[in-house]
Amino acid sequence: MGRGVPAHVHAEAVLSALLEARPAGLTIVQLMAATERTRAQVHTGLAHLRQVAAAKGLPPVTWDKTWGYRMLEDAPEVWIYERAFFESVHHRVENFIAGILLPHQKKKPDDPYIRTVMAQMGAIESTLHLLSNLE
Repeated sequence: MGRGVPAHVHAEAVLSALLEARPAGLTIVQLMAATERTRAQVHTGLAHLRQVAAAKGLPPVTWDKTWGYRMLEDAPEVWIYERAFFESVHHRVENFIAGILLPHQKKKPDDPYIRTVMAQMGAIESTLHLLSNLE
């Protein structure tokens, strides 16, 4: 494969290899061999595939140490990605509130803008905390 190949072309090759290997998974090295692509091209294909999988009605692409990359509709690790995302964003929002908004609020406690922002960010922070800790 030469340079400049669109991501969707790599994604189709990765999808084909993953579907052929189902229900087992493939490591990155196995995906490289099966698709005859470089590591970077496989990662590009995986990223694109993750973005369009839901729109195409495909199960999500998951990864774990035991199986590697695979596509399973009922894999227990599917929710790990969502929880990790919500936890990461929750942490960033918490830091933003503590490091930027709280000093602004202490400086100008009667500012209507900061009161509105604090109320909204508090709701966002609470929602993200809930989503990252759901069982």
